[in-house]
Order: sequence, then structure tokens, then C-alpha cells
Amino acid sequence: MTATKAKNTEAVKAASGLDWLRIVSILLAIAGIAVAGYLSWAEVTGNETQCLDTGKINCETVQSSAYSEVLGVPIALLGLAGYIAILGVLLLEDQVPFLAAYGRTLIAGFALFGVLFSVYLTLIEATVLDAWCQWCVISALLITLLLIVGAVRLNQLFSVLRS
Repeated sequence: MTATKAKNTEAVKAASGLDWLRIVSILLAIAGIAVAGYLSWAEVTGNETQCLDTGKINCETVQSSAYSEVLGVPIALLGLAGYIAILGVLLLEDQVPFLAAYGRTLIAGFALFGVLFSVYLTLIEATVLDAWCQWCVISALLITLLLIVGAVRLNQLFSVLRS
């Protein structure tokens, strides 16, 4: 093993473990699973979600729109899959060698994709539908927080590797 590879392996080990930012990320992913799971359940069963329903806040309008699916797959199910993937990486990143090396990058990448997709959907809510889904907004906030925490965790790793 080369000296550089040994140093990088030690740096990854030093940056891993169940730190408080990882715990925050796990809690955010669980909250995301709860929100996306609720929306998925409503979509799959045909039930309406409980919503404030105050004019502009109208979950039914958003969830029954043409923008609520991608290639026939409900957006809520895609979000649920994304949050589950993030949680899986978070839980396994110190146990699977590949995830020990690249887990933080995967989490930041998943969260970045989620944020970009949420921005798109939020713009649709604001400009096309003129209606908001409170659950969608909560999910957008959760994935944004996951991106922020994920970026901080990734920066920690890079700082250890640079030292």
C-alpha cells in the first residue's frame, strides 16, 4: 500500500463514525421518509392527504396535477426512494468499504438532485398551478437541510484528507 493510499484510508476512518452531523442527517432522512411515505400512501390508495387547504395551500390540486408523476411514477414514490437511499448510505457508510470512501459524496449528490428537483416542482407550484402542497414544501425543506449537512460532512472529509 502506498503512503498516499494509507493516508487517505486513515483520513476516511478518522472522518467516519457516528458523529452528530451524521445523526442529524439520519433524523432528517427519517423525517423525509415519513413525509414522502405519507404522500406515497395517499397516492397509492387514492386517499386525500390532510392539508391546511386555505386557498393557495391546496394539496389536492398539486397532487392531482399532470406534474405529480414522472413517466407514470408518482413523484412521492420517487422521493420516498430517494430518502430511503440516503438513509441506507448513512447507516452503512462505516460498514461497507465503498460507502466509507464515497458515502458522503453519494449523500451530497442525492440531496443535490433532490433540491434541484424540488426547486423545479416549487416553481411549478408557484407559477403554473398557483397552489401549494404543505407536504411538498416540508419535503423540499428537509432535502435542502440534508444537502447543507451533507456538504458540511463532505467538507469535513476533504479537510481531513488535505491535512
